[in-house]
Amino acid sequence: MIALSPIFVLSFAIIVLLIALFYFKIGTKLCTILTVLALSCALLCSSIIGYKISFNTQAITDISNDNMQLSVTPPAPAQDQQPSSEETIAVDADSTEDANQPSDNGENSSTEESDANQTNTNETNTNETNTNETNTNENSDVNSNGNSNQNANDVANQNNNQDNTQESTQNNTQESTQNNTQESTQENTQDSNNAAQATSTQEQSAADDSDDGWKARQITALFTSDGYGLLYSSLILIVAIVVACLAYRWFIHEKIHHGVFYVILLFMALGGVTLVYASHLIAFFIGIELLSIPFVGLIGYQYSQTHSLEAAVKYMILSSIASAFLIMGIAFYYATTGELTFSGLSYQLSTMSYPSTLLLMGVCLMLVGIGFKLSLVPFQLWLPDVYQGAPTVVALLLSTVGKVAVFCAIARLFLLAPIVNNETIRIILVCMAFCSILWGNLFALMQTSLKRLLAYSSIAHFGYLLVALIAVQYQVLALETIGVYLIGYILANICVLGVISLESHSDELQDHENEIDLSGLFWRRPILALAMGVGLLSLAGVPLTAGFIGRFLLLMLGVTAELWWLNAAIVLGSTLGLYFYARLIINLYIRPVGRDDLNSNQNVSKSTWRDIKFSELFIVLSALLTIICGVYPKWMFNLVSMAQYLTT
Repeated sequence: MIALSPIFVLSFAIIVLLIALFYFKIGTKLCTILTVLALSCALLCSSIIGYKISFNTQAITDISNDNMQLSVTPPAPAQDQQPSSEETIAVDADSTEDANQPSDNGENSSTEESDANQTNTNETNTNETNTNETNTNENSDVNSNGNSNQNANDVANQNNNQDNTQESTQNNTQESTQNNTQESTQENTQDSNNAAQATSTQEQSAADDSDDGWKARQITALFTSDGYGLLYSSLILIVAIVVACLAYRWFIHEKIHHGVFYVILLFMALGGVTLVYASHLIAFFIGIELLSIPFVGLIGYQYSQTHSLEAAVKYMILSSIASAFLIMGIAFYYATTGELTFSGLSYQLSTMSYPSTLLLMGVCLMLVGIGFKLSLVPFQLWLPDVYQGAPTVVALLLSTVGKVAVFCAIARLFLLAPIVNNETIRIILVCMAFCSILWGNLFALMQTSLKRLLAYSSIAHFGYLLVALIAVQYQVLALETIGVYLIGYILANICVLGVISLESHSDELQDHENEIDLSGLFWRRPILALAMGVGLLSLAGVPLTAGFIGRFLLLMLGVTAELWWLNAAIVLGSTLGLYFYARLIINLYIRPVGRDDLNSNQNVSKSTWRDIKFSELFIVLSALLTIICGVYPKWMFNLVSMAQYLTT
């Protein structure tokens, strides 16, 4: 159960924070410290387990033509292993049978020897009997000639018969004694071998149990511990830590305690980690609900702001409707296949001769719920209003954790179960991806609110990522593409939305999200302006950024899978995105018109260069990592390639 330690740590942290909040009445600062410590402990556990698992689990090295067949390299035999002696017996059944074969051959050989001895004894007795008969005949001839020798011959024959009987009895007794001795010796030897075999089996099983603690495996039927889940669990926890720090800066002007916000934040992080670990449709549904319900409270938390309650009500109603579609699709799925685990679904779908109508209905209903959670066309209309009404830190959570956790769980399901093999489902996914890319980029051109613009941009980005799910048969390349793209997307969102959050405060009616509010930011806070510019360039897919690497891998994957229409949509969407992202970047560097504003802004910029606080540090690090990943992406490829998912 050590693999589930991030979930245990978060659950324990929620209990501790609730006790500290309601019994000891701690303030916002202490709640922030406790939340960051709990998330850091969970992140440390996730990183250590992921590091151990990545070096103890077989890696996927080849891709076959069959969608669900993976070639796995067997572990190299240990060279320093000494040959086994008679006392050491292998654990597997085949070698056990081989070890028992010599004793069986010994029994057979001893049996054959005893049979041969008995045969020779019988032949000897037969020859002696024939001799006696011959002697009898001779004696009868002699008796015919004379009766004087008859009594003497009879006595001699009786003596010979008695001697032969005694010799045969002694021979049989000796042979039976020898056979019994050999059989008992062989049985004792076999018993000792079996005891040695049982002892070595127990030792080997104990060693295997200790080694399996750091291998990718299923934990009950609900969860799977592998490098894939632990990588995205770590990303979710990192985003939660950043949001906890940014939220404290957002609440700093208020004297009211906001500890409930951090409790809801921990519940949301727990739901995201549970969803990434899920390998069962029930665990998948529980994780989605544990992730979605806290978002209702976070979106409407600062209800005094404009459009906050409206956004919370919209999200609550539509999220409950999407959950109803999802649970109905799972029910149809179970009615058809009789399975709820991801691996069981893979087996049932791969052995079906043709999909049933009920199964297609179940998959389509599940796609409705998933399409809402990922805000894909035609289930995207709620997203811009919710982004605009939610606090900026909550919008950061919604765009990263709220979507990344769901997408990773769906990717695990699609990688294990051949859902995309059906042509109808494939066409539906292609249409959703194509429309999401074009819709998101076209409507982002007309936005003046930065959060609404990023909402439409999020629709386009997950339309890009849907290409990786459609081309899921190229599994290794699809996994690397998903990982690299999501890492770049998370870093860019931290840069952009983090700057908006630092420019805003909770006691205002609305966050500073308009273009005019961020105009000339470079002359006020140059470090934040540079970081935000790097994030916007990465979202646009400009070279030398992490976003460009992810976009390039998507195009390469689309070419490999021959998805030409989607490749054309990616190129067109990237061109449109470059226009409105460049417009925002230019707006950051517009020089102020008034002389008084210029002098005051220069003074502020000098103090900002010397003083970088803890919240700004996360944004600066995200910008630096975005550039480093774009210039030297090898370490990011290594990180993603280590995070392999469990195939069985």
